[in-house]
Amino acid sequence: MLRQVFRFLGTPFRVIPWYIWLGAIAVAGWFGRNILLIMATIIAFHPIPVPPLFQGEPESVAEARLQDLQHFNHVRRNERSMTPQMRDRFDARIAELTDAVDTLTDAEFLLGLARAQAEIDNGHSNTSTTRMVADFPRLPVRFADMAGELRILRARAGQDAILGARVEAINGVPAGEVMARFRDTLGGNDAFAATLLPGLMDAPDFLAAVDVGEAQEAVTLDLVLTDGRAMRTSLRAEPADPDAPRAFPGDLPQPWVMAEGWQVARPQTTPLYLQNSERGYWLERIADGSIAYLSLRTNFDDESGESLRDFALRVEAELAANPPRAIIVDQRFSGGGDLTMTHDLMAALPDLTEGRVYHFVSGNTFSAAIVNLASTVEVAPERTLLVGEPIGDRLQFWAEGWAYTLPNSGFRARYSTGFYDLQNGCEGLFRCAWGSLHIFPILVEDLDLDVFAPLTFEAYAAGRDPALEAVLGMELSD
Repeated sequence: MLRQVFRFLGTPFRVIPWYIWLGAIAVAGWFGRNILLIMATIIAFHPIPVPPLFQGEPESVAEARLQDLQHFNHVRRNERSMTPQMRDRFDARIAELTDAVDTLTDAEFLLGLARAQAEIDNGHSNTSTTRMVADFPRLPVRFADMAGELRILRARAGQDAILGARVEAINGVPAGEVMARFRDTLGGNDAFAATLLPGLMDAPDFLAAVDVGEAQEAVTLDLVLTDGRAMRTSLRAEPADPDAPRAFPGDLPQPWVMAEGWQVARPQTTPLYLQNSERGYWLERIADGSIAYLSLRTNFDDESGESLRDFALRVEAELAANPPRAIIVDQRFSGGGDLTMTHDLMAALPDLTEGRVYHFVSGNTFSAAIVNLASTVEVAPERTLLVGEPIGDRLQFWAEGWAYTLPNSGFRARYSTGFYDLQNGCEGLFRCAWGSLHIFPILVEDLDLDVFAPLTFEAYAAGRDPALEAVLGMELSD
């Protein structure tokens, strides 16, 4: 009987040839390896916070905030960039919040959480300013920092006169001072913070939390209009709309961003960097075909149907077949993405031209976009020039990790787990992100600006591009 059972169970091994079995084992082993690698990477670099168990519905605002502070502890537990000094400052912030949970306004509590998280002093470990204000009344305008000036780039119907205006003061406090009062809510460098902080400055509750007016009162703006005239106006906040589309303030100089339902400050003409609004990446030849202009607004796939990897391969092949005299890579609106998609192309750029490679950069240039810069600079530092404004992070930063929402306040918490060092390299099994170990180390001395060419509002409104003008001036005069 047993013999018949074993013979039946062994039928597949007699019927199916050995080489098919060998191939099946190899395929299973390959998939198994990748599955194990993915699982190990998630466990090592993307620990997912588990909501507190057995936590009932809060019976008061104070209890709700205490529950959120308990869940917020995942940041302290999982953030790997924290030094002992950072932990002490983080703990002190949490202790202050805990003692004041029943006296703070909602905006003060959220800002307190943001300040605790900002003690990490890492750009990737910040909260989202646009999410933070989503549940609050906001003014019928949206601000953005342009070359150090606070400008109104979006306004509701009927506010056309102030569109594009420079904000001199808010409730009598100079605009620069208002932004400075929020600066301790974000870690990282000043260039990146300037792209985010204007998102807090149109919410009266948050202005009140830093002693700039009263939450329930109209907000007085001292403006300089686009025709040079000074104007003072008072605006009342619109009711909160948590489901309204959100946009980073740094993205607002792209006229198609958050355009529905808003008056948009548009340029007189459409310069090259604002063309192809439906694409996240594209290539064009300029200067009679002698210069290749590569726009990279993201390091993720766009909706064109051509993946970023395929696009990068196509660009490399096209430039190799017809080398330009110079190459421009515009990442002034790239917040990053998957750095592995573009690394090979960025590292190959110096070999695809005998001339210079220009990287257009700004405070929006962040994360994978910064690695793109370094990939080119490492290969040809003497022929790679950074043009525009200072980039949005340092050469040492932590990324990967996880973002999650606190259950009661809706605060977006964030922690980072993978280290990147573009000056010295990274060492440590559970310190350096595994997903890019085949690319790193990428080592550069610095990523400082070579040509300062800020995108001012005046240039934007006229449809000019100071960075492109500077490069064409250098290239066409040679």
